Amino acid sequence: TEVITEVSEEAASELHSAGTFQGHKYRAGWTSEVEQRRLFNSAVVYNKKHYRLTHLLEYGHAKVNEGRTRAFEHIAPINEKAQERAVKKLKEAIEAI
Repeated sequence: TEVITEVSEEAASELHSAGTFQGHKYRAGWTSEVEQRRLFNSAVVYNKKHYRLTHLLEYGHAKVNEGRTRAFEHIAPINEKAQERAVKKLKEAIEAI
């Protein structure tokens, strides 16, 4: 549980500074939440205030007069890093037992 919580909080803090868009309130909304169940724990990192923008910024969107906006890929790289960190830390915790 501690590993999942730690990794999800690290990912949320990384998303506070991710992306090339500067000075937008979107960055401040990132938070993490851990769900504890019987067999496993899971964590979700999400933007609490501007959740509608996450998909639009990550992948871009269609413009009114043809074309598409630029995509700011910022969630996927941090997601991959967080998954790798979680696996590594969980392996270390299991080996320590």
